[in-house]
Amino acid sequence: MEPLKILVIHDDLFENDPLLYTLRERFGRDNVILEKKSSQGLEYIYNNLSSKLIVLLDFDLGAGEPHAPEVFKRIREKTSLIYVIIYTAKQFTAIPNEALIDFINNEALGIIQSTADIPEVVGMVEKAAHQLDTRVDCILEQWIAKHSEKERAKPYLTTKSGTIYTLDDLIVEIRKETELGQQLEKSILQLAIELLTSQKRQLDD
Repeated sequence: MEPLKILVIHDDLFENDPLLYTLRERFGRDNVILEKKSSQGLEYIYNNLSSKLIVLLDFDLGAGEPHAPEVFKRIREKTSLIYVIIYTAKQFTAIPNEALIDFINNEALGIIQSTADIPEVVGMVEKAAHQLDTRVDCILEQWIAKHSEKERAKPYLTTKSGTIYTLDDLIVEIRKETELGQQLEKSILQLAIELLTSQKRQLDD
């Protein structure tokens, strides 16, 4: 299964920062990425839309760079499946109300001050990681991972228009929230509800 990636977009952090060290100890050195420029962070996100990704996003990101509200807007224009945590030294009362409303309405997972203890920040990231692991696309990925590479490369689904998708393609469609991806997710949830409301009481039947 593809490992979880944590992208930290923060212009005041360095590679030897204790928070990055702790996150790398918890999630793996290669799985925690620091980008000091939000434009480069957005480029990484755009190139990894099909990945499991949590973003720790600073609010103010330096002269000439998009700040958190704009970065968050651009992420949500692409997908709602990436978890975003606002991580900032700014006092909550100093964050404009319209930005707070936008964060809440578009599902920023949380806002935490950079003065918080590292275990508190890591705990919020772990909460996001758990939610990712219980989401439809991630559970589907776990099921697909049980198949061989040969099986995953075979045509699995053909649309009315004749477009062919492999198992790996379906994960990408769900994570990018294409029309097909949304239909697949809805169908999987409907099937799960039907199984839970049927007369069967054994989940592994």
